[in-house]
Amino acid sequence: MARTVTSASRLLDVLPLFRSDPRVQVLFTVAAGSAFDDGIGDYLRDVEARVVSWAQAVDTPFDLAVSASANGDLHRLRAPLLLVPHGAGHNRLLPATGGVSGLARRQLVRDGRLVPAAIALPHHEQLTRLAGECPEAVPLAVVTGDPCFDRILANAARRDRYRRALGTGDRKLVLISSTWGEHSLLGANDDLVARLTAELPVDEYQVVLAAHPNVWYGHGGLQVRLWLGDALDAGLVLLPPRQGWQAALLAADVVVGDHGSVTFYGAALGRPTLLASSGREAEELDPASPTAALSRALPRLDPRRDLLGQIERIMDTYRPGAYDEVTERTLGESGRAGTLLRHVAYRLMDLEPGPEPAATALPDPLGERGEVLSFLVEAEVQDGTVSLRRFPVTGAGQRFPAPCEGKRVRDPHLVVDAEEPDRRRLETAAIIVRGNDAADGWAAETLRRYPGCLMAAEVAGARRVRLALRDGRRFDVTASAGTRGDLDPRCLPSAVYGWLVNGDGPLTTVRVGDREAAIDLA
Repeated sequence: MARTVTSASRLLDVLPLFRSDPRVQVLFTVAAGSAFDDGIGDYLRDVEARVVSWAQAVDTPFDLAVSASANGDLHRLRAPLLLVPHGAGHNRLLPATGGVSGLARRQLVRDGRLVPAAIALPHHEQLTRLAGECPEAVPLAVVTGDPCFDRILANAARRDRYRRALGTGDRKLVLISSTWGEHSLLGANDDLVARLTAELPVDEYQVVLAAHPNVWYGHGGLQVRLWLGDALDAGLVLLPPRQGWQAALLAADVVVGDHGSVTFYGAALGRPTLLASSGREAEELDPASPTAALSRALPRLDPRRDLLGQIERIMDTYRPGAYDEVTERTLGESGRAGTLLRHVAYRLMDLEPGPEPAATALPDPLGERGEVLSFLVEAEVQDGTVSLRRFPVTGAGQRFPAPCEGKRVRDPHLVVDAEEPDRRRLETAAIIVRGNDAADGWAAETLRRYPGCLMAAEVAGARRVRLALRDGRRFDVTASAGTRGDLDPRCLPSAVYGWLVNGDGPLTTVRVGDREAAIDLA
């Protein structure tokens, strides 16, 4: 029984329990009543689920009903009901009453009768809270662990595969996670995603966003993309609402999140984690829950301060296992969730379980992204080596990051691709770059058309560019094969620019992030 995309996706984590068992036929039904039920029909069609109407579902006897939500008219189902959480445990408070969602008596009891036949809990800690919320339901509760987290752990060896799918390369991947609501990361920090994409060097960091399905279906995908337009143009990878966050967590090097389940799972995986919500999550969380305890323990991201410095600091100072004591209070029975939950389901169906199914692979994360066409570039020159940091240009109000302490950085400059549609950027660019399809005379015409441009650059190959300077000089620049991979050839004009402005000797080397290459000027 699905009510939202979120609950439906959690049910798909449960379905491998019945894998390769021809005795079990799985049907879905959708119960109306959620404010976030848009998209559920499309989601179930995409996974090719067989769907029956709610009227048919409540009128037909079934051997088992499974729901990842305790809301709705579940008492009308003519089947033993198994309740499973739709996040990392039961943490949110119900509006108005303040009971814990999924454990509250008003959800579990209808007309004096317990609605579920079994309640799957991820940890014994939640038995204690269930006893406080609905003591008569305790005999029905079974501690089974968390099948979603177990599946993530089972796919840990595929981390490199997921990074390739995201196009991460040797960069650090920053996963931004936002739940829904006014106190979520997106709700409380409307410009944080755009600022992170703008203030993290694009050759050293990749920024990926996993937004809760309720954000997508509460506002619509069109609106979400409009809000995130600047960030997408600056290289943000936006994961779809239906899948990808689990694989992205495995690919991530650091998590910036709020009080949602993805942040909790990230901390449990041992990823350095910063909390960026409004600080008022106590209004939404059970203060006795492990998620609330984690929110109190995690270091905060201060949106008013240098974001790059805070990201670098958390990665440098993170102590592995720092939050295990908190996260293990939710994620019990590690590695056994499938087995334990399978026994509960088959007991309720009065069937003998068959052979244990194998763990299933998480699909590759497929995110959408825009193309970065404009960069702010800082150049440091020392002993013939030019070190570059490139930052994608976003919309109005961008703040150029302060140079690292002790570094001598002069004259940050704007590099713009010739295909950039924003004419204002072309008119203020120090360097305009074009691919190797440039027509004869393109460089001279570009310098004539844009009098503020100091250098027109034509990419002539994977390691070579041709430069035309406003003062009439011409350079043919070639880079060697770089350490840790080739440099983006669009970096080479900035290396020459930095050398011309700041250098006092021969140019020998260019360094971008962890990559370095010898350079030759002719």
